[in-house]
Amino acid sequence: MQNNSKLVIRASEIGEYSYCSRAWWYKHVVKVEPPDGAHKGRLMTGTQAHARHGRAVAAAATLRAIGMLLAAIGLLLLALTLLMRSQ
Repeated sequence: MQNNSKLVIRASEIGEYSYCSRAWWYKHVVKVEPPDGAHKGRLMTGTQAHARHGRAVAAAATLRAIGMLLAAIGLLLLALTLLMRSQ
């Protein structure tokens, strides 16, 4: 009897293996799933880190806009000052 089935490796499995080869081995070779909630702490920490980063990016964009506005006001005041002196 010949077995013509092909081995399929999914991209998600490659990602799992590169993250933790031992966890991949348990899941796909030994067929043992991690207990429920095993990664909840890491997931929550990562979610919080991404939220902090998002707030920092938003704050940086706001500060950049304020800086551009202040620079424009400064240039306007400089132009007005030079215009007043020339009269």
